[in-house]
Amino acid sequence: MKMKPIARYRIARIVEKWLLVEPLLLAVWTSHALVSEPRIQTIRVQRGRIEYNPNFIAQLSDRHLEATLRFEALRILLKHPYSRRQAHSTISYTASNLTLQEYLQTELPFPRSRDVFGDRTYDQQFFEFYYHKLLALVPPFLRGARGDQQSPSSEGEASGTPMAGTGTAEAMEASGPAQSDSSDSESEPASTPGNRPPDLLEVYTDANLSGVENTDQWDRDELLSDRLDDLVKMAQANDSWGSIGGKLREQILANLHPKLDYRAVLRKFRTSILSQQRRLTRMKPNRRYGFAYMGSRRDFTTRLLFAIDVSGSMGTKELQQGFSVVNRFFNYGVEAIDVIQFDTEITTDVMTFRRAQREVQLTGRGGTNFAPVLAYLDEHRDYDGLIIYTDGYAPCPQPPQNRRTRILWLFVSETHYRSCYPNLEHLGEGAYLKASAAQ
Repeated sequence: MKMKPIARYRIARIVEKWLLVEPLLLAVWTSHALVSEPRIQTIRVQRGRIEYNPNFIAQLSDRHLEATLRFEALRILLKHPYSRRQAHSTISYTASNLTLQEYLQTELPFPRSRDVFGDRTYDQQFFEFYYHKLLALVPPFLRGARGDQQSPSSEGEASGTPMAGTGTAEAMEASGPAQSDSSDSESEPASTPGNRPPDLLEVYTDANLSGVENTDQWDRDELLSDRLDDLVKMAQANDSWGSIGGKLREQILANLHPKLDYRAVLRKFRTSILSQQRRLTRMKPNRRYGFAYMGSRRDFTTRLLFAIDVSGSMGTKELQQGFSVVNRFFNYGVEAIDVIQFDTEITTDVMTFRRAQREVQLTGRGGTNFAPVLAYLDEHRDYDGLIIYTDGYAPCPQPPQNRRTRILWLFVSETHYRSCYPNLEHLGEGAYLKASAAQ
């Protein structure tokens, strides 16, 4: 009967220490209601609540408990429970845990990216990136399953995907047994080998055992997202980040990018590349000094290259909107646009559009790789501007040697822009399409 207040007391004792050393985490934690919920297995965040099972808290050592609370506070700060709901709950939980473990590198037995994918290619990426990479590992006939057919208590079965917990066992072996330091906790209940309670830390870190339950109410929440944005802005203004720094801070700040009007960005992009076409001439008077100085003229010979991502992650609607953007450029005075399609390679010969197109034959539908597009740009240096229309889910490419051609990354939505553009902003400007972009 004393377990419930003991659990809350242990949580409060740890969170109080954040007052001086982790002011942002403290502000994030106190923005949510802390609720004891014995019906769940471990701890979860949803709808402005942090719910926990007192038995789970009791099993954790003080060190593991602090790591868990920090883990959940960062999950809130990165807005994983309040972003657009993904289709597969188990993979959503795995991707969230993978993201947090990459940046926090806790001693909790969560896998790192290298444990799941076999190398360090995908270290320190973001939630949506890992979600789609993990989803690609799932057999196609299972991709539509959320995994919520499984009861939370059925520990022996995976929830719709055998790969979602990949690397967890290996990571646990590397970290040692989860309960090895349980003697450090004053509230650890005594048990005999024949009457040992289930290892709830293993349940917490295994998406197959708790992923569906812990993401049950994850969904977009603009009000909570705005509240979290205010806390981040305050931390930025007061330099009260605590131990949060480096790339993790960049990930958090990436969510604060202002909304963009993609049409204004396209007009600005067109203007900036047209300005390169200005040339001086004696045949036209200078506006201020007449024929005493040379005037200037602009030739509308701008060469634009539009590269459209036709990988399997791009839906029909997104592709239709992309070609609508191509057609829109003809309203801005551009006389011709070269178009290429790409996934892991350039899948078509260059197509030159001289007027709006109603139908375009698509090829590709594989993975995504930006490197062939930038290699094409190095081989064809006479372009004034390149627009890459994509969902952004691909590794960041090496910068092109061609620095003359301006690059614009155009994302299919604001969510993709916020997630992917921070990794690409050193390569060019960025914008995204709004829901009514095709209109």
